[in-house]
Amino acid sequence: MSGSNRAAAGIGLSRVLGLVREILIGATLGITPAAEAFRVAMRIPNIVQNLLGEGSLSASFVPVYARLVEDRQEAEARRVAGGVLGLLTAAIVIIVALIVLFAGPIIGLIGWGIAEDATREKAVELTRITAVGIGLLGISAWCLGILNSHRQYFLSYAAPALWNLAQIVTLGAAAVAFALADTAGDSEQASIARAFDNADRAATWLAIAVLVGSFLQVAVQIPRVRVLTQGVTPHLRRDGEVRVVLRRFGPAVGARGVVQISSFLDLVLASFLVQGGLATLGLVAPLYLLPISLFGFSIAATELTEMSRRSDRTDHVARRVEIGLRKVALPAGLVTALLVFGGGALADTLFRWPNQLLEGDLSADNSVVFGLTMAVYALALPAAMSARVTQNALFALGDTVTPARIALVRLVVLLVITLLVMFQADRLMVVDGVVTGWDALPHFPPWEPVDVADRVNADRVAHLGPVGIGLGTLGASWVEWALLRRNLNRAIRRTTSSGLVVPVIAAGLGAGVVVLAIRVLADIPMPFEGIVLGIAALGSYIGLLRFQGYRPTSS
Repeated sequence: MSGSNRAAAGIGLSRVLGLVREILIGATLGITPAAEAFRVAMRIPNIVQNLLGEGSLSASFVPVYARLVEDRQEAEARRVAGGVLGLLTAAIVIIVALIVLFAGPIIGLIGWGIAEDATREKAVELTRITAVGIGLLGISAWCLGILNSHRQYFLSYAAPALWNLAQIVTLGAAAVAFALADTAGDSEQASIARAFDNADRAATWLAIAVLVGSFLQVAVQIPRVRVLTQGVTPHLRRDGEVRVVLRRFGPAVGARGVVQISSFLDLVLASFLVQGGLATLGLVAPLYLLPISLFGFSIAATELTEMSRRSDRTDHVARRVEIGLRKVALPAGLVTALLVFGGGALADTLFRWPNQLLEGDLSADNSVVFGLTMAVYALALPAAMSARVTQNALFALGDTVTPARIALVRLVVLLVITLLVMFQADRLMVVDGVVTGWDALPHFPPWEPVDVADRVNADRVAHLGPVGIGLGTLGASWVEWALLRRNLNRAIRRTTSSGLVVPVIAAGLGAGVVVLAIRVLADIPMPFEGIVLGIAALGSYIGLLRFQGYRPTSS
């Protein structure tokens, strides 16, 4: 099995469990205030993890360490690994302590637009729990760098399965407890109050599960890492090759920082949406991130290791880039077609049906919003997945500055588009499957949110604000990909391409037509419609590629 396949297998295991986790979150938390508090509580720790963890270490640590391993400089490799571990641990301890101490002001900033004080207070409570767990995941990212450099891809990417599993067990137990509760004789108002109270308790249990899962994720990797590094010792010395890692780490953190700032701004802006917008984005994100992680990150990570071993040869780098682009093009075409044409049905299967089993608050109109939001995000997938391969090629060449600058451009584009369309979209509503509220558009100034009193959304109407945030991501992703590709081509003095653009687009459009025809002509009930559409999309996509003379299973 190739390195990318092993990485994909590990990521696949983790992400499938992650999708199960999100389904259970949707079923137990729904789009309640507790759900929004949990999403806010996870964002700041996740930002820290991404800044100091996998992304930045992949750009700075892996190229240096992998080259030392390739050149059999074991002593220097071990010293570099120890230095990075020591400095990373010190940084994480300080930052996590600051988050725990100042959780109140931090949540006040990122939850600026949240209308209800109780939601913000719940977010502060949960953040103090999740911050410690996510801090541990920074150490897991160091383990991943070690394992990947030694081509031990499966364990590094399968370890997060334990993080997801801890939450799945907790959510499953909560769902069973809530389902067994005696609700006979409850009025409609009492049922709603009970659902909100259950979600509040489940959110606290879930935060504790995040902490437990983080410990398990690190613990399972440590024994193998110790064998590979021959018992590495952490230290704080910043000399030799450690200095090279630190020199690259700054711009890499800058690149990741800009991306995280964009995520941070997404959260701040989404807090001004009508209640439920934050929770909607939280449910849509896993479906968008699943293919990026499963194919984009797995392929980019393994290609980074291979490119770093021979980064002095631009022809080798170019060849690995083209291999990576071909590998991401095929799944990108399929997933984009399925999410664009069948997103609403998938939302019914994955989220609304389980939520209804627990008498939750997700409606058919919510599924329409989910579907439209997923469709917009899906159109960004090909660019987002290709960008990961291209960005890692620049990292392998020792260039962490250019991706940081491009990430800044991406942030500006995302912010401009989002501010122009997000609040306009939030004035549109889905009522009985029909989009209404057109008479409120255009609204000036475009960046003015819906009135605070209306954002509480007591009637639980589904608004389209999350679609506007998706449009910002769509534009920013394609701009980022175009700039990364142009700069890489200049660096290697060669134009890189997957060579599959035309057959993938043709097959994707064909699969999309099949999915749309099934939705229009067949009345398939929940939860089976999403399953049928997935099978139909896969079969027609592969068939159309083969009709064009391409054998995807042999690539």
